[in-house]
Amino acid sequence: MPLIRIYTDERGEPRARIVEEDGNYVASLDIFKDVSAPSPDAEVLQIGERYRIYVRRRPLLRGVCEFVYFQFPGGVQLINAKYVGPDDPEVVIQGLAEAYQEEVAKGEENRQD
Repeated sequence: MPLIRIYTDERGEPRARIVEEDGNYVASLDIFKDVSAPSPDAEVLQIGERYRIYVRRRPLLRGVCEFVYFQFPGGVQLINAKYVGPDDPEVVIQGLAEAYQEEVAKGEENRQD
């Protein structure tokens, strides 16, 4: 049976959800950060009439990191960063935080105004 817990930051605020089962972890951070556009190499997961979901995957530690973007008529948000793999959640949370900040910074570099 999977073990689910909430990771809190130094202020006691919920920071991530962590699911553990059989030595593997899923750590998920909700972000909701406005960005200029999804990463150019993101895969379109779902296209509706007005909304698109994009997912970009990359290696992180010994697992995989996924970034989820939500595109709507008013803009684009990076809404979630998720890790799946065997690494310790304490290390993963820090790695995810750095990875999503890099993702946002890369998007700003690629911005086409």
